[in-house]
Amino acid sequence: MSWRGQWLRLRALIAPRVAERDLDEEMTFHLEQETARWRREGLGAVEARQRALASFGGMEVTKEALRDGRGGRPLHDAGRDLRYAFRLFRRQPLLAGTVLLVLSLGIGASVAVFTAVNAVLLRPLPFPEPERLISLWESNPLKGWVQETAAPANMLDWEAQVPALDGVAAWVPFDDEVSVVTGDRATSLSVTGVTGGFFSVLGVAPILGRGFEPRETWSTPTRVTVLSHATWRDHFGSDPNIVGRTIRADGHDVEVIGVMGPDFAFPSASTELWVPTRWEAASRDQDWFRRAHFVRPFARLRAGATVAQVNAQLDGVMRQLEARHPVINEQMRAGAGPLQEFLVGASRTPLLVLLGATVLLLVIACANVGTLLLVRATTREREVVMRRALGASRGRIARQAFMESGVLALAGGAVGMWLGAMGLRLIATYQPPGLLPVTDLSIDARVVLVVAVACLVCAVVFGAVPALWSAQRPAADALREATRSTSASQRARRWVTTLVMAEVALGVMLTVGAGVFVRSYRSLLRVDPGFDPRGVSVVSLTLPGARYETGEQINGFYDALLERVRALPGVEGAALTTVLPLTGGGYTSDFVIQGMGEAGTGREVRHRQVSADYFHVMKVPLLTGRVFEPGDVRTAEPVVLINRAMAERYFKGRDPIGAFITQDLVPDSASTWRRVVGVVGDERGRDVTAEPGLDMIEPIAQDRSNGFHLMVRSANPASVVLPAIQRTIASLDPTIAPSAMRTMEDIRGLSVSRNRFLALMITLFAAVGGVLAVVGVYGVVAHATQRRLPEMGIRLALGAPVAGLRWLVVRQGLALAAGGVALGVAGVVAMRGAIVGFVHGVSPLDPFTVGWVTMAVLGTAVLAAWLPARRMNRSDVLSQSLRG
Repeated sequence: MSWRGQWLRLRALIAPRVAERDLDEEMTFHLEQETARWRREGLGAVEARQRALASFGGMEVTKEALRDGRGGRPLHDAGRDLRYAFRLFRRQPLLAGTVLLVLSLGIGASVAVFTAVNAVLLRPLPFPEPERLISLWESNPLKGWVQETAAPANMLDWEAQVPALDGVAAWVPFDDEVSVVTGDRATSLSVTGVTGGFFSVLGVAPILGRGFEPRETWSTPTRVTVLSHATWRDHFGSDPNIVGRTIRADGHDVEVIGVMGPDFAFPSASTELWVPTRWEAASRDQDWFRRAHFVRPFARLRAGATVAQVNAQLDGVMRQLEARHPVINEQMRAGAGPLQEFLVGASRTPLLVLLGATVLLLVIACANVGTLLLVRATTREREVVMRRALGASRGRIARQAFMESGVLALAGGAVGMWLGAMGLRLIATYQPPGLLPVTDLSIDARVVLVVAVACLVCAVVFGAVPALWSAQRPAADALREATRSTSASQRARRWVTTLVMAEVALGVMLTVGAGVFVRSYRSLLRVDPGFDPRGVSVVSLTLPGARYETGEQINGFYDALLERVRALPGVEGAALTTVLPLTGGGYTSDFVIQGMGEAGTGREVRHRQVSADYFHVMKVPLLTGRVFEPGDVRTAEPVVLINRAMAERYFKGRDPIGAFITQDLVPDSASTWRRVVGVVGDERGRDVTAEPGLDMIEPIAQDRSNGFHLMVRSANPASVVLPAIQRTIASLDPTIAPSAMRTMEDIRGLSVSRNRFLALMITLFAAVGGVLAVVGVYGVVAHATQRRLPEMGIRLALGAPVAGLRWLVVRQGLALAAGGVALGVAGVVAMRGAIVGFVHGVSPLDPFTVGWVTMAVLGTAVLAAWLPARRMNRSDVLSQSLRG
């Protein structure tokens, strides 16, 4: 092609209006020249121009040929289709706005939930070669353990005797706080104890300083710590010289040896400090080091090794350890699995439930859009037929339809991305603790790709396919049907009916699911936790170990704190406990009841320590015997309380008062025997969904702890009580900072927060899905009513009453809804197994919920059908039927 031709093509692409204007001027010039030639031949002006036009074979045809010759035709057509699409949207703003809103809601919900799923379940761990990181655990069928924490001694044996492992490390997975003095005030910071290889096994290094060395697993003369990036920024002003600086933590001098990067948050985002375990070397050969299971190990696979090899080798090691320590390691087994799967284990199922609800909502939105566009396609059938009659190809018609639906889909996708980002913020803000164990919840390329594919599918399926279907029909048949408004295409009606029934069915599934989750949540709120949480404020404290080392120092602080708090205005009682109910804390052990032989031997009893007034403050009933007294101190006889569950299982109607219990499975002369002095009511330990287990409760004065919780029952609100308690603690020791201040009702609410969150989210999705389904029923009935007006006019002329015609319209909507409800209930029955594990106190097929949803959907559908029916009156029907 010549340079001029190339230039014309380029100009047509970058300046189409200028190119069109030049083309008009050129065509006009040649037309005038041809007209002038015919005038010179002796023809009149009108005839000369007609001859000139005829010689061109049609101006538009000639222009099209010239446009094809200079190239850029596809872009030109695309631009014209785009302008045409926008003109249609301006003429039908309600349709365009409805489609845009529906798609935006569906895509927005999908973006928010899929981003969370992507961040937690699909995105690999942010460490080098994450596929080589595995989690290690212990299991014991005798104790009912599944993937439990490990004993340090067993873990060290795995590291030494499993060849498939290339480094083993661990963290202590129990909440702990240290009181750090920064400036002139004390701050409580969350600390995680880790073994020396913690950072090296993960393959990460601090941005300042160094991580821990393997030798620091064991006690060293110098205490060291690594700061999180947020701690370094918020408490130490991002001091670049922080490495090597000494801080005061729990009364000890601790050297800062490193600062982690801003993206490092392991094992949880709440960790503010990491400290080495500093186990005593002598512990390595002691029984407690193998009996106590309190570390969470992880490891890096040796290059080329597999998880199956690790499991096989672990099994061999554990059998050797059981033979060597038959009492401590009886039936103890070990296992391994991908670290990521282990970390997201608790979040996987709730997120998948949310993802399933989101998919249902997205499908409802797509079905709604499909219904609207199909109805619109049937109304434009006359236009399609005329275009085909004028020579337009099927591909050309489909391309224009794709452009129209594509614009809507892209706009819906863009607005949906914005809504998704907003929804993601809400999820991140209001998520129950631990649901999203990641810090990065950004929308990445994977999410954008999914949204783009969803938009493309919507554009093709709901735009181009209906147009192709219309275009492929014989022109004569299509024109005949299109001109007969009373005989709409049967196939189109079937598709529209199918889509609306699918919308209703999915809406029913979502609504039933939401109803079941809400009833389950309400059922949980009615569960008796075993205590009265109303009016109880809780303050968590950790006494600095360097200043509170002896029993006298700790007990002295206990007594002074309780005395001053009880003197505060409005306080009805104050007590201490080492374990809060409904939080899952406390350690467990085996036990033996003296003189009962095998029948008095048990496992997995939970231990906690409380002060004398605990049962009065928490209003836990005393069933028999007595509670603790001020005289139950360390120098007095060891005593214990047991709960109702333990009394009923092991004493079976006999009086347990006076029995002696020890937590050693094989008692010896060093065992501590505690006398049972009372039986108290059951308190739920882990959460309200778990039945109470076996509890042994010791006096805190006999088994003191530096970490404890102060429980205060008061007639005043927590907003008044908690600041007063904080001032009281500061007056006792200004270096002690509460690590948490809340109420027992907060803790109870936290224990059902996942249920509440799921119920709220699914109810929200169900509400949107229900509205979309009703809109679908209304749209179809209104459209069908409009198309049947000529038929109804004939019926009226033959004497049919208006009320009868209205019933015809309502009956159509009711039939659609009834079919959708039947399919939806069948879907609920099919999916009941997927949600049975998430609901408490209610069946997934709860008759009340299913019945209520059925009646609500049918009633709403009748209302949606009644709206177009009530607008019908005799004069309108007759006048419109006459217009055809």
